[in-house]
Formats: sequence, C-alpha cells, structure tokens
Amino acid sequence: MKLFAFVKSAFKSIIKNFLPLIFTFSIFPIILGLVTGYFNEDMFVPSADMPVMAISIIDGDNSEESKNLIAFLESDEMKKLVETRDEEEGEYIITIPSGYGDSFLGNENIPIKIDVTDKGSTRQGSVLAEIIDKFNEEMYLGLCIQENIERKFNLEEKETLYQKIYGKFSNIYGNDLIENVIVTTKKSLTSYEHFSITFLSYMLFMVISSLTNGEYVVRENDLYSRIMAAPITETQYFNYNLVSSYLFVLLFNLLYVFAYRILGLSFTGSFTLLVMILIVQSLLGTMLSALLSLFLNKRIAIGVLNILIIVQLISGVTYRSLSKIGNGILANMIDRYSPDALIVNTYKNYLIYGDFNSIKTGLLSMFLVSIIIYAISLFGFKRKRGVAW
Repeated sequence: MKLFAFVKSAFKSIIKNFLPLIFTFSIFPIILGLVTGYFNEDMFVPSADMPVMAISIIDGDNSEESKNLIAFLESDEMKKLVETRDEEEGEYIITIPSGYGDSFLGNENIPIKIDVTDKGSTRQGSVLAEIIDKFNEEMYLGLCIQENIERKFNLEEKETLYQKIYGKFSNIYGNDLIENVIVTTKKSLTSYEHFSITFLSYMLFMVISSLTNGEYVVRENDLYSRIMAAPITETQYFNYNLVSSYLFVLLFNLLYVFAYRILGLSFTGSFTLLVMILIVQSLLGTMLSALLSLFLNKRIAIGVLNILIIVQLISGVTYRSLSKIGNGILANMIDRYSPDALIVNTYKNYLIYGDFNSIKTGLLSMFLVSIIIYAISLFGFKRKRGVAW
C-alpha cells in the first residue's frame, strides 16, 4: 500500500504538469530529431533498392576473364548495388591490371586495385572488394574444374558436367553472393533512425536532470524529514522513490519511441525486443539519477549533466561527418566512449540486425551497470541517513 501511495503521488504530479512535461520530454526532442533527420537525409546510406556505389572500371588486361568480371559487375543483379559510370564520375575506381586473366591458373597474385574517391566510403569500398574477391574465388574454382574436365572426360560427359557445375555457379552469382552483399549494405541507419537514437539519449539525460533536481528540492524544502515522520523505513523510502522515478522515466521513453514507431520512421523492428530495451534503459537512467543526487551537490551535478548533454548532442549530430575523417577513427571513438554509447549501440544493433543475439550484450551490460549503481547508491544512502534524501 505504501508503494502504491508513492506511485499514485508520482502520477498525480505527472498529470498535473502533463503539458509542459510531454513537450519537454517528447514533442521537443521528436521535432529536433525529425528536422535534423530531414536536412541530413542525403548524408546517410540510401535505400538498398537503389544503386549504392557509383563505380568506374579501367580494364588494363582486356582478357576473357576481365571481361567476365566486368559483365558480372554490370549484370542486372549487381545493379541493385552498383552503377557503372565514366571515370571522372565514379566514386570507386576499379582497375583491372595486365595479367589478371593469366594469374588464375598461373598461381600469381595480381590484385585488382580499388581507389575510393572523396565522394566514396571506405566501408562500402571494402564491401565492393569483398564482392570481387568472391567472384575471383569462384572464377578460379571454375577454371580449375574446367581444366580437370578437359583432361579426364569425353565430349558427352563434359557437356553433362558443365551443365551441372555452371548451373550451380549461376545460382551462387544470382542469389547467394548478391543477397549476402545486400544484407551487408543494409547494415546502416537512415538519417531518421540515427537522429531518433541521438535525441532519445538527449531526452533521457533531460529526464535524469529533472529527477535529480527533484531530489534537491526535497532536501532544500526539508520534505525528507516530514516524509520520514510517516511509518516508513529509510530503505523503503529509497526503494519506493526509485520505483516511482523508474515509472516516470519509462513513461516518457515509451511516448518518444512509439511516436517514431507509429510514424514508421524508426524503432520499427520487433516489438518485444524494443520493450526489453526500454525497460532496461529506463532502469539505467533511474539509477544514474539516484547516484548523481546522492554523491554530488546540486551545482556539480547540474554541471556534469549539462556537459554530458552537450558532448552527447555534438557527437550524435556530427557523427556522419566525423565518420569520413581519418578512416572513421573519430566515429569509432564516439561509438566506444560517448556518454550514451551503451544505449546507442544497443539501439543500433536492434535497428540493423533485429534479433536478440545482437542486443543481448547491451541489455546485460545496462542491467549489470544498473545493479552496481543501485548497490552503491543504497550504501551511500544508508551512510548519509537523513541527509541525502
């Protein structure tokens, strides 16, 4: 009953201040995400059913094998991924060196050169290299088989074997190879997905700031001593207060995320997985709020939160531009060390892969960090008895 009273009081406060709260924690960050996503749409990877890579091909070998490679890159299946253009318009310049054809059965290593221009992406260049490597492997295997067949079988047997083998090769080129590469190129977020995560983190920090400020108000107005005059232990108060704070965080996380889901712009994967992330993420936000309000004074806590918000926003908004600097070194640093890295990477994996295995590490990490922070906060609360809350 005591817990119910805490929860009831929290929801009364939310209802009383519903309009300013929903504007601050839902409408405002959603608008920021939509506007930023709209104006940065061209910076992100286009849809997988459009040409992803503009390539130019320079054939320095002019052999049957090099012509086969060019035909493969210009095939209908590959048009889902690449578009052949003139040399000056290509984002990826593919140079087939002299001796390429002879190298297959001559055990020579004559690699194809792929130059990534300023307009291209190193990551997508790696995907293109992977496609060509796969083609070369299958071409080499095919030539070896052909050579062995020519030596050992008569004409009728040769024709039967050729039909079986090259029929299988056709399936490999037409389906497995292309589909695998399409999956790889889809593993990038749209601008709306990226900025929906960025401003979700921003919203979460804002909610943490609100909860932390609320705890300082309790201290400054001496409300703690009045609450403790009621028949309730300090530990009960601590836990009940966390529960009501948790529901507050969870509510606004749900409102934000499902607004994007209803619009069809982000968070459109598995409903169950999404709810799991929201539950654990809200737990982490609640515990961080408790930790800050317990161990830092008001000025320092507000300063820390403001710095975290600024760093998080700058890293999220500039992420795409930073990914093109120094082969993505700065972007990789953001992925690892940004204040919201754990949350962002979990949502990215959810949007890109959409299965439990891709998010289980992030979920477990957030849960364990939450438990550790809870233990530290409870210990600190008991040490300060009557001062911290």
